[in-house]
Amino acid sequence: MRNQNHNVYPDHGAHFMKLLAIAALIWLGAPPALADSSEEALIEQRVRDFLIEQARPLGDSVSVSVQRAQARLPACENPQPFLPRNNQRLYGRVAVGVDCNGEGGRTRYVQADVSVTIEHVVLARDVPRGATLTSQDLMLEKGFLEKLPRQAVKRIEGAVGLVATRALRAGTTLQSYQLRRENLVKRGQTVSVIARGEGFQVRREAQAMDNGAMGEQVRLRIANGELLQARVIGPKRLSVEF
Repeated sequence: MRNQNHNVYPDHGAHFMKLLAIAALIWLGAPPALADSSEEALIEQRVRDFLIEQARPLGDSVSVSVQRAQARLPACENPQPFLPRNNQRLYGRVAVGVDCNGEGGRTRYVQADVSVTIEHVVLARDVPRGATLTSQDLMLEKGFLEKLPRQAVKRIEGAVGLVATRALRAGTTLQSYQLRRENLVKRGQTVSVIARGEGFQVRREAQAMDNGAMGEQVRLRIANGELLQARVIGPKRLSVEF
């Protein structure tokens, strides 16, 4: 007797081919492979090494903490970090681009916290307004660049001989806006001017028309009433080059 139910079940070969077709459709429409933990670790390491190298000239030591991505991202083979902007600040919170899979590949962006340890100048004692700073007024301390004021003074030599524009308290960070250069020439003073040229040098007196610190240009009036510009080279001393 012939089996009446032979059409109920499809042919096994046809069924297998359908499964292959469905699998192919799923594979073609699948999203790109996702980065695994080892790839993420490689990205973090390369970003960390890149930022340490970039920030090394800023201070004595550099530490970097890379922020891990919250979502799973596409795979990133051979990640190459770069700075997205020219003249980008390299301390504090820093954004880094990562070129994935070579030229024309995906680019992702990573956030990192960069800490740079540097020496900076602090007041060793109270300094009154108008006082000229000496090396005894100042000392160096270590601190984090990302936490210091932008105008923090970093070298004692850069502050010695400058004048405090306000009263400064011991232990505070010295900032450049708190200082001005000492005027070695004052308006109305009689000053000595040296005129130099090829094969000659002449010294004469003149009247200063401006205040001036070391290296600054000021106006002078000489005996015949003529005005000229001269460069401050010392207390009440100026030079004109011909």
